[in-house]
Amino acid sequence: MLGIFSWRRLHGKDDHRVSITAASIRGEVRNRVWDYLQLAAISTVMIWAGLSLFFGGVYRRSVLANNINVYIVDLDGGAVGTNVTRMVLDTAVTPSTPVWLQNHDLNSVDAVKAWVQHSGWGALVVNPGASARLESALAGADHYNASAAMTLIESTGRQVVAEMLYVSSALTTTAQAVARQYAQIQVTNFQATDDPAQQQPNYAALIHPVGFVTVDVAPAGFTMSPVMSTFGYLAILLSIIGVLIMWKMTSFPFFARVRFCDLALMWPVLLLGLALVLSFYQALAFLAFRGPNFNSQALTYTTATFFKFWFTGTAVAFSLGLWLFNWFLHLTPQLMALPSICTVIPNVLSTVSTFELAPKFYRIMYAMPFYNGSSLILYILTGAHPTIGRNVGVLVAEIVAMTALLTLSIWIRQICVLRGISDAHGWFHGSRYYHSHIPYYKDVRADAEHQAESLPPRRAGVEIVDYDDDGVSLTTGNLGV
Repeated sequence: MLGIFSWRRLHGKDDHRVSITAASIRGEVRNRVWDYLQLAAISTVMIWAGLSLFFGGVYRRSVLANNINVYIVDLDGGAVGTNVTRMVLDTAVTPSTPVWLQNHDLNSVDAVKAWVQHSGWGALVVNPGASARLESALAGADHYNASAAMTLIESTGRQVVAEMLYVSSALTTTAQAVARQYAQIQVTNFQATDDPAQQQPNYAALIHPVGFVTVDVAPAGFTMSPVMSTFGYLAILLSIIGVLIMWKMTSFPFFARVRFCDLALMWPVLLLGLALVLSFYQALAFLAFRGPNFNSQALTYTTATFFKFWFTGTAVAFSLGLWLFNWFLHLTPQLMALPSICTVIPNVLSTVSTFELAPKFYRIMYAMPFYNGSSLILYILTGAHPTIGRNVGVLVAEIVAMTALLTLSIWIRQICVLRGISDAHGWFHGSRYYHSHIPYYKDVRADAEHQAESLPPRRAGVEIVDYDDDGVSLTTGNLGV
C-alpha cells in the first residue's frame, strides 16, 4: 500500500519539471510572493482586530467595577442597623470595587431576595431584631448567634464572572470589615464603662457582636457555569463555519442552474436544520455532564428545561449562521476568516464579561447572539435577572433581518455567477485566480458588437421582384385590373 509513495515509482516524473528558480516561472513566483505578502498583511489585520476587540473589553475591567451598585438595607432600625449602615456607606470608594448605596424601599428579607434575583447585583441586609438580640446578650443572655445579625444576598446567576470577581468579594470583604470594626468599638466602650451591670455580659457577643450568612438567590456558581454556554455556543459556531465554507465552494452549479426563489428558500431551511441538529447535541452534552458539577441548589432540570436549552441554542446558531453566510457568499477566499474572527471574539466576550465592566463601545454586546442566548440559559437554570422579552426579541429580530439580508445576498451572488463576475470560489473577474466557464458579461457584449460590425452592410432600399408568368407587375404598375 505504501509503495505508491516510493520514489522508485516516481522515477522520471520530474524530467519535464523545472526548478523554482528557473527563469521560465519567475513571473509566477513573483506573483505568488506578492500574494503571500498580501495574505500576511490580511492576517495581521485579522489578529489585531480580534485581539483589540477582546482586550479592549477586559483590560479596564478592574477600574470600572464602581459601575456596579450594591446596596445596604437596614431592616433593624436600631443601633446595630444604624452603625452598620454608617460603616458600610463610609467605605472608601475605589475604581476596583462596587459602589455602596442604601435602599429604603424594601421591608423584609424576602423582598430583598426577590429584588436581587430580579434586578439587583447584591445586598447587605441588617436583619430585623439585630439590636434587640445584641442588647439582650450584652445584658447577660446565654445564647447569642452573631450570624443572625446580617445577611449577604447575591445572585451569581445574573452574570457569573462579575458576581464572583467583584460582587461576592465586595459583600464578604465589607461584612468582615464591619464585623471587626464593630467588635473593636464595642470592646472599647465596654472597657470604658463603669456600670457594674455591664460587667457580666455574654463575652461571645461582646467580642463577636455581628456576623453574617450568605444567601445566593440564583446559584450558578457550579464548576461549568462560567464557560458552559460560552463554549457550547462556540463549538456550534465553529462547526457551522466549516459547513458554510463548504457550501460556498460547492454552490456554483446551484446558482448557475437553479431558480432564485428555490435558492432563497433552500439555504435558510438548510441552516435551520443544521442549527437544530448541532444545538440538540449541545443540549445532550449538558444533560450528560451536568451531574456532579451541577449545583444542587439550582432549579430542577426537567424535560421542559431540555427543550428550552435546545431551542435557545438553535436560535443562537441560526442567527449566526445566517450572518456569516451573508459574508461568505461575497468574500474572496483570503478574506473569509475576517468575519469569523470579528464574530467569534465579541460573542465570546459578551458572555465572559458584562457591560458595566467594559467601555461604552461594548454596549453593542446587547446584540450579540451569545449574550442573549447565555442570558436565557442562566435564567432557565437559575431564575436570575429575567430579561426574556428583550433576549428573545433580539434573537428573533436578528433572524428575520439576516434572513432578509441573505435573500438579497443570494440574488446578488446569482447575478454575479450568471454574468461571469465571480467564479465558484468567490474570485472576481480580473483576479489571476478567477476561473469560470460562464463568460464575463462585458466580454459577451463586446463579442456581439464585434460580430455585428463584421457582417456585410445591408442595402437601405427595397428590392422588388416580379413574377413574370401572371402579367402582373409592381414595377410597371400593371396590377391586372
